[in-house]
Amino acid sequence: MSNGDMLVKPPIKRGTFLLIVVVMLVMYWTFIHFIEHIDMMVTLNASWHGRFPNARDLPHWLVTLVELLHPRVLRHFIPLITGWVIAYFAAVSLVRVLYDLPDNEFARRFLGRLITGQAAGDKPVMVSSRTLAAQRPEHVLLRVGGPGQLMVASGEVAVTEINGRYYRILPAGNNNLRPFEYVHSILSLRTQERQVTAVTLVTKDAIELTADFTITFHIDRGGTLPTRAQPYPFSPEAVERAAYAQINYGDQLTFNWLDIPVNTASGLLRAVVSKYTLDDLLYPRGNAREPHYIVTQELERKVRNSIDDSGIELESIRIGRLELPEKAKEQYIKHWQAGLDMQIRLTLAEGEANSLEEAEIVRAEAEVIMIQAIAEGLENARRAGSTGTMRDIIALRLVEALEKMARQSQSYEQLPLSLLPQIEHIRLQIDPKNQLSATSQDSEVET
Repeated sequence: MSNGDMLVKPPIKRGTFLLIVVVMLVMYWTFIHFIEHIDMMVTLNASWHGRFPNARDLPHWLVTLVELLHPRVLRHFIPLITGWVIAYFAAVSLVRVLYDLPDNEFARRFLGRLITGQAAGDKPVMVSSRTLAAQRPEHVLLRVGGPGQLMVASGEVAVTEINGRYYRILPAGNNNLRPFEYVHSILSLRTQERQVTAVTLVTKDAIELTADFTITFHIDRGGTLPTRAQPYPFSPEAVERAAYAQINYGDQLTFNWLDIPVNTASGLLRAVVSKYTLDDLLYPRGNAREPHYIVTQELERKVRNSIDDSGIELESIRIGRLELPEKAKEQYIKHWQAGLDMQIRLTLAEGEANSLEEAEIVRAEAEVIMIQAIAEGLENARRAGSTGTMRDIIALRLVEALEKMARQSQSYEQLPLSLLPQIEHIRLQIDPKNQLSATSQDSEVET
């Protein structure tokens, strides 16, 4: 026998109690008849002036019945009936005040249920998890408790109490509530999905952003898979834990088992994101794994471990896109632009350095070429043995070196259009008939 059965079991059965009441009523009636000393013969003769001379020949039981219905006997029931009526109305008033019922009609109906042990003439109260709060003020069965019939919606279970203590779980369908059996809560066994938007997060580098996520969960099924015969299995221990996993904040704000996964996921998501910088979340470097996947897996693991003690089983969590506030987005874009500008400047500076280095190399090569040309001119002039010819050869070699340097520099930097013609003009002035070049060439051949 359960604890609840011991609480609601009366000391004696109702039939025995009614029998005792009837026996006491008969004894009281007989006692009143005895103390009144009513003689039916005298009464009849006095009332009917001797018209029943043979009244003594009537059956004894009939005479006794007439004597019991004599007004002198029945008048003793007036205080009893009056006390009964006063006690009934006092009980109705007490029940109304004790259980805070809206009017006497509620109180009379509830008292009648307590007296008879059943809801005579009442239809079963149909209730679900969504309508329980709205229906509770309208039905005595939900406001105070049984006896009565409760119809639980499909896919849900009801958790009841007696004397403020957990009593039992009622499955879907029609159920009989015992006296004072109170419906504490109704839980849905279906899979629940909740979507949370604009959760405020702060990264490791103190940048604020927001994210949306969707969480799917249900009451722990105790490892039992749904079947056609039992589409919504559940663990009784999990239902009990979920039913009492609620927090009241004042008269209006109440968090129940449906809010536990949502609030837990929101808090843990903030903790997980706070370990990453914004760049780690949005632009991972190198061969790093997808940060969105890593955050989702870590969040799902932590939420599953946290809500397991509440009788709730997590199915999945999906995290939406991470969003930056407008001000933070503008600031971060400026930061990116500054970084890109710095990279561009570094690239340009590196290019300029390379150009200067190449120009210095070209200048050094030109100087070497010029020195070599002058040296060759001097050598050819010495062999020719003419001082004038030597000066002309040196000048001509110098002009040729300048022309070669100009042509090499043309691939790196655009030269003035008149530069090469001027060099050619100077060479013609030195050697109008190109004799020095031929002489120098002949000397080179002889050499």
